[in-house]
Amino acid sequence: MLLKDNLYHIIDSEKAGDTNSYTLRVLDTYPPLKGHFPGSPVLPGVCILQMFKELAETELAIGKPLGYSEIKQCKFLLPIAMEKSIDLIASITLNQDGECWSLSGTLKNEAAIFTTLKAVLTTKQ
Repeated sequence: MLLKDNLYHIIDSEKAGDTNSYTLRVLDTYPPLKGHFPGSPVLPGVCILQMFKELAETELAIGKPLGYSEIKQCKFLLPIAMEKSIDLIASITLNQDGECWSLSGTLKNEAAIFTTLKAVLTTKQ
């Protein structure tokens, strides 16, 4: 399932050293959001993990889909309320180790950090 262009759009990107930062517009019109706590929708954690994976695929541009082989640490620090569309900043750092990539990422806005992630990605067969 691709969430890019359905749940979110990349508005801007910036590279600083080894880290790429993406400004994302997360859309409140994505139909599954309405069922994730009706009346008070929040962005599901599984969607956040998919967003990080898709951003890694965008950054690497290797033409093959990636999958998580290990999630070393994932912290959902605050819920992301989805009563309206919001802009978030996803920062990711990728380091290749053989056929795997270590991903370190954060999802935040100007006021708070919502999610931190350390994971290992591999290409899907």
